[in-house]
Amino acid sequence: MEPQVQGPVVPLEMLRQRPKKSWLLPAGIGLATGAVLGLLIGSAASGSAGISVGLNQKKIDQAVETCAMDTEGFTVLNEGSAISLNTKGKDYSDTGTSNLFAYYCMLNELGVPETTQEKMDHTRALDGTQSDSWDSLKASWSYHPDSGVNVLIEGAN
Repeated sequence: MEPQVQGPVVPLEMLRQRPKKSWLLPAGIGLATGAVLGLLIGSAASGSAGISVGLNQKKIDQAVETCAMDTEGFTVLNEGSAISLNTKGKDYSDTGTSNLFAYYCMLNELGVPETTQEKMDHTRALDGTQSDSWDSLKASWSYHPDSGVNVLIEGAN
């Protein structure tokens, strides 16, 4: 008597045990290592960037010295965490610096991006107070021919 087969017939090659996927363990280790390295490098980069872009009294003092900014061109605020820069306008009684080289030097030394400086240069009296932010700082500024440019740079909370 012949054996009775019930259900589908499975070819012999399919009955063999499949080989284990030996690539899974190395791939998993590589993925985990890459993720950890990415986090470490990312946190180190953001940590060092935070140190260089923060505004403090030491950074302001260095900028004033490097740029030879006169005392009428700036005011330190909030114990060195903010600074106001002013250029002299046409009004006789207006205070501020007439040394535009020192003014632009201060913007560069304090880390104001070129794009923000370009926005400042193109601000008209009709535009009112403008603002921009980058990294951990923000700036607000206004311009009028009589009072010049008035810029406030402070930490972005």
